[in-house]
Amino acid sequence: MKFSTTPFSFSLLAIAIAAACPVQATKTLTQQQQFISANGTIDAEAKTTSTDDGQVQLRVYRFKAADGSIKSLELTPDMPQLQTKSVWFDGLYALAQQERRDNSVNEITDWGFNDQQAVPCPCFETGAKWHYVWTRDLSYSVDLGLGALDPQRAQRSLQFKTSKVRPELIAQGVSDTEVALQDTGSGGSWPISSDRIVWSLAASGLQAQDAAGNSDDAKQVWLNQWYSITRNTIMQDRQYIFDPVMGLYKGETSFLDWREQTYPRWTANDTVFLGESYALSTNVLHYVALQRAASAAKTQEPDKAQQFADWAQALKQAINDHFWLPEQGLYASVVGERQNPVPMQQYDLLGLALAITHQVATPPQAAQILQNYPLSNFSAPVVFPQQQQIPIYHNRASWPFVTAYTMRAAKQQDQADVYTKLAESLYLAAGIHTSNMENMEWLTGAVHVEDGALSGPVINSERQLWSVAAYLDFVIQQLFGIQQRGDHLLIDPYVPVKLARNVNLGATAELTNLTYNGLQLNVRLDIPNSGNPRQVYRLSQATLNEKPITLSKTHQLDIALADVETDRLDLVLQLTPVDSAPPITSKPFKLNKASGFTAAEQRQIFAPKEPELTLNITDKGYAELTFNNQGETDVQFQLYRNGKPINTKRASSYLDKSSKGPYSQCYSLTQTYKDTKLTSLPSRTLCTPGDSERFIAGEGLTANDQEVTHYLDLPVYKNWGLPEQQLTLQMTAKADGNQALRLQYFIDNGPINTGITAVVKQVLANCPQSGMQRAAIVMPHLATATEAGWSSNAYFNAKAGETCSISIVDGFNMSYLQHFTLYTGGKGGKTGPLNQAVIYAAEVRPVASTD
Repeated sequence: MKFSTTPFSFSLLAIAIAAACPVQATKTLTQQQQFISANGTIDAEAKTTSTDDGQVQLRVYRFKAADGSIKSLELTPDMPQLQTKSVWFDGLYALAQQERRDNSVNEITDWGFNDQQAVPCPCFETGAKWHYVWTRDLSYSVDLGLGALDPQRAQRSLQFKTSKVRPELIAQGVSDTEVALQDTGSGGSWPISSDRIVWSLAASGLQAQDAAGNSDDAKQVWLNQWYSITRNTIMQDRQYIFDPVMGLYKGETSFLDWREQTYPRWTANDTVFLGESYALSTNVLHYVALQRAASAAKTQEPDKAQQFADWAQALKQAINDHFWLPEQGLYASVVGERQNPVPMQQYDLLGLALAITHQVATPPQAAQILQNYPLSNFSAPVVFPQQQQIPIYHNRASWPFVTAYTMRAAKQQDQADVYTKLAESLYLAAGIHTSNMENMEWLTGAVHVEDGALSGPVINSERQLWSVAAYLDFVIQQLFGIQQRGDHLLIDPYVPVKLARNVNLGATAELTNLTYNGLQLNVRLDIPNSGNPRQVYRLSQATLNEKPITLSKTHQLDIALADVETDRLDLVLQLTPVDSAPPITSKPFKLNKASGFTAAEQRQIFAPKEPELTLNITDKGYAELTFNNQGETDVQFQLYRNGKPINTKRASSYLDKSSKGPYSQCYSLTQTYKDTKLTSLPSRTLCTPGDSERFIAGEGLTANDQEVTHYLDLPVYKNWGLPEQQLTLQMTAKADGNQALRLQYFIDNGPINTGITAVVKQVLANCPQSGMQRAAIVMPHLATATEAGWSSNAYFNAKAGETCSISIVDGFNMSYLQHFTLYTGGKGGKTGPLNQAVIYAAEVRPVASTD
């Protein structure tokens, strides 16, 4: 990379005379710079108009994109600005602030809401192509710093993503509550998608203000509100998606919500696996919410504080027990369903970064993660390895907001080289494309790559909210190190020497006119000319409002805001070069192309296709399993039974003579390249029936207020599932231990990839010796209304020979919430709540232990 700088030019503007009073002459300084890298060129110009006495009146930045288009930004002296020696770096900060303002709207729209009419909401919209507020995007953006830059708008946006229950349902006996929303999603949303708890990550960190900008009373009011909503959401999720055996929360990965992109291909038409498996990112978010709730409960509900703290600690342990792969030095992105809890050897950068920054990972684990997760010449992909024959979006892509969280992890671990590389990807992406884009191809940073049917990213948007937040987090909270924790302002700059020289910061870097949680900040970094590329400029001395102030920790300043008499803080921070932690020895990908890979390169980047597993029960009752490599070569199969690997002696089939018996045994298959050791996603889990028992509608499966009708010539309970409706059956356990109950159903509630009407019910199992037990069951949307699907499994314990009375009663889904009366893009919204399906049969089977 290199700089190209045009010498400064000056021009004298005309002197105007008005009312016989002279107007001071102004001059314009024009600076042009290019930043040239292997991934593209940042082409920037700044024109600064000032008076003869040096007072800046206007600064105009112009960026030229690769396609020749020009983007201009005008900054008046009162606007937030960054001033360094680097014109383009200063301009990119101005661009991020401008795009934050562009995303600050008074009304929002979406094709699926309010008949596409505008909804009044002084909120943050999601991007140039996304004019609505989404729980996930908003929450990560607020957590990345937008909440500090506009607390009132952030609070209103967060409030928009909460809801109480519809009054008509309360009248029918549904318990009232107020919870965070899960937006439309896979299989009909929650609890297949289950990361809505990310709302708490943002809400608990927000420094609330009232309309006048005052914070004292507003903070308490907001604490009362966010704690109540977080507590309610925790308790509801505990009831419906927490698995007490695994100690984990079920549901889809956070953010990675396009099934075929990062899950096995067979989930395109089967989302039950998403709802029954366990995701690293989502579980870390639940851990954070429990921690924050435990802290708040000390004053809000002291009797709950210890319970939440205990739940958090147990969850942290369960995450490490089930997700950590010691040989790989990484956490798995997903662990399979309870019957077959196999950790996928695919890795999710957001989940990994969150695990580091929230101390789920120990420092040694964090170091291993940063060492073992791959980087390219441009950036880090959001998942690794990549999946074959899948277009670029999450697959084969870098997302700036995930990069920002990884930068936080690198700073926490003092890994300056990783931090510098990730920072470079943020400023290159913003500068080359003249916007904070939604995503880029991970090897080149391109916003579009032609690769036939695999071209992409298939969806991309300018000024994507969490990408804007990512850039501002990089500059304000990471580089300058400005963060607020309660009533304390923490200052912890982190400027790697290599980054400072790559960017050409110069001797000073100054943030001016920064409004941060109501404070007016002007912060100057004094950067020495000394230091070697392995060092980081860290804080050594500071003045506050022209008075020296003592550092609270090594390289950190802690300002108690109660001790400061003014809202204006002028900080001058003297930096000094210090040695960073020993650099990790990662092996970055050196490819500068996004397609046309050689066979060898293909096997370094892409996992094998998931193999096909076939199960047949022999005449003797054994499980006979056959493997199909789907055309892959030089691979090794790995068969799993009930979550444990089986040695199949490199064969392409396996006869399991231990499978005969009353218990259902479950199997899945992966395959691994022998040379690069990349492993496929798993095959579909297949289970033997064991001593299962079926209960057909009208033949053992009884409805309390419905007669049996027929659908596709099958006996069914049509449109079953109103709040007062129940199904009952009686079963006698064939073996001791865990029993799994599931329903066979048809559904026409909406497309398999979206909606809010996954059918969610509760199973009450009353077994005389084992007691009353409760579990949840989910019937997500299916690909078609004419093919039966199987629900998720509800588990309960029974003794052999024990007769249990089973009731299936009402549960809860997103259509029960008042907020979704706005939803007009599908069923369950404006037309009324919907938590119903066509029920054909129930099945109960004893399942083998996974211990």
